[in-house]
Amino acid sequence: MDKLEPGIVVATRGKFFDVRTEDGRRISCEVRQKVKKETVATTPVAVGDDVLFNRIDESSGVIEKVLRRRTSFGRPAKGEEGKLQVIAANLEQLAVVVSVKSPKFKTGLIDRFLVAARVGLLEPIIVINKIDLGWSQELTEAVSVYRQIGIPVFPLSAVTGEGFGDFRHYLRNRRTLFAGHSGVGKSTLLNYLLPGLNLKTKEVSTYSDRGTHATTNIELYELTEGGFVVDSPGLKVMGLWEIERDQLPFYFPEFEKFMPDCRFQPCSHTHEPDCAVKKGVEDGIIARFRYENYVAIGESL
Repeated sequence: MDKLEPGIVVATRGKFFDVRTEDGRRISCEVRQKVKKETVATTPVAVGDDVLFNRIDESSGVIEKVLRRRTSFGRPAKGEEGKLQVIAANLEQLAVVVSVKSPKFKTGLIDRFLVAARVGLLEPIIVINKIDLGWSQELTEAVSVYRQIGIPVFPLSAVTGEGFGDFRHYLRNRRTLFAGHSGVGKSTLLNYLLPGLNLKTKEVSTYSDRGTHATTNIELYELTEGGFVVDSPGLKVMGLWEIERDQLPFYFPEFEKFMPDCRFQPCSHTHEPDCAVKKGVEDGIIARFRYENYVAIGESL
């Protein structure tokens, strides 16, 4: 067979990719060598990619072309400078999954993911899992800050089911990537959303308070009410791709109204005198934890 057919990559399995055809079937495909040479990414084919493939038989084929990505979520590839590891493509929103505890709630990681989402043209949302383990004033304050800057926040428990009604509604008819630290419960949440899925889950180490990787392959799952969700491997570090230090302030929306009043233009909002953003922090208008995360991210770029 030599007629090219359109499809969507719905799973990665080593060097093979499951492609969903227009009639809903799954075809296991390899990738033509020329496709690998046409990209600067370490992942020339990613879950969510629209592709053209050549069917070999009823169950196998070859991906001949990857169509242009509308959006993507990625990070710098380990050990390969200038290369991008694309985790998933053509999604609409990124669900940043964190937990109340075990592992500990960290706004620093959240803010790195929020920047990465905007860089990839994805709408971010925050999911706080394991609320059955308790709640704190720190969480209340953080939720308030994020909602004030327009980020939807969903406190959930995959144990009790609390909070899933509103969350399901927000996932409907959208493609959503679940991303976050290892051990925060991404796979557990997906198992709750999709009964019978039975994704592997692992416990958090009581010694290090860190999760271990339960997800190795990446797959696009269809929700019964419409839309798709994607699990991703837990990330111990969220590196950022294609962003310069002087661009970073524009990814913190609460800085925007203050930036024109800084004495120096441009201003890094770190060491300069008469910085309106720093004054906003001192006056309590900009959350201090957000500003501190901004400085830390800037130093890492």
